[in-house]
Amino acid sequence: MNMNNNEYEQFAKAFRCTMPMAESIVVRIRQRVGRDVPMGEILGAIKKIAPTRLTTDSIVLRLQKAGAPRSNRSSHGDEEDFEQESDETPVARPRKSTPKRTISPQGQITELLERNWSRAQEAGLRPPDMTTDKFVRATQSAVGEPKPSVVRVLTAVQKLSKRDVLITPNLAADEIIETDELR
Repeated sequence: MNMNNNEYEQFAKAFRCTMPMAESIVVRIRQRVGRDVPMGEILGAIKKIAPTRLTTDSIVLRLQKAGAPRSNRSSHGDEEDFEQESDETPVARPRKSTPKRTISPQGQITELLERNWSRAQEAGLRPPDMTTDKFVRATQSAVGEPKPSVVRVLTAVQKLSKRDVLITPNLAADEIIETDELR
C-alpha cells in the first residue's frame, strides 16, 4: 500500500491537488478509458505530457492510444466502477465537468481525427501517422501565407468530419482555401 500511496502522491503533485481529489480523478480516468489502468501506466502517460497541457482529457487520450480497446467502454465493468464511485461523485463532478466543456481547439481536432482515422482503418484505408500538432503544422504549411490559426484548421476538420472522407492535412488545407475564396 505504501507503493500505492507513493503513486497517488506523485499523481497529486503533478495535478497540484489533494490526495482525495487525486484518488477520485484516477477513478474517473479509469472509467473514461474503459479499463482498470494501473497507476504506473497513468504516471507514465503524465510524464509524456507537457505540464502546460496536462489535463484529464490528455491523459485519457494518451491511455486510449496506448491500446485500450474502445469496445470495453460499454462492458458491464463500467457500471461496477460507477457504483463504487457514486459516493464521491457529488464532490468531484463540478470540477471535472468544467474542463470537459472547454476542450482546446487542438484537443477537439485530436478527437475528430481519432474518430475519422479509426473509421478509415476499419474501412481498409491507411490514415496519416502523425500527431495532431504535426497535422496542424502540415495543414498550415499547405495553405501558405497568411498562416491559418488552429481554430481555422479546427473549423475545416469539423466540416470534413461530416463527410465520408479520410481527413488529411492537404484536404483540410483545401477546405480552408475554398472557404477563403468564397468570402
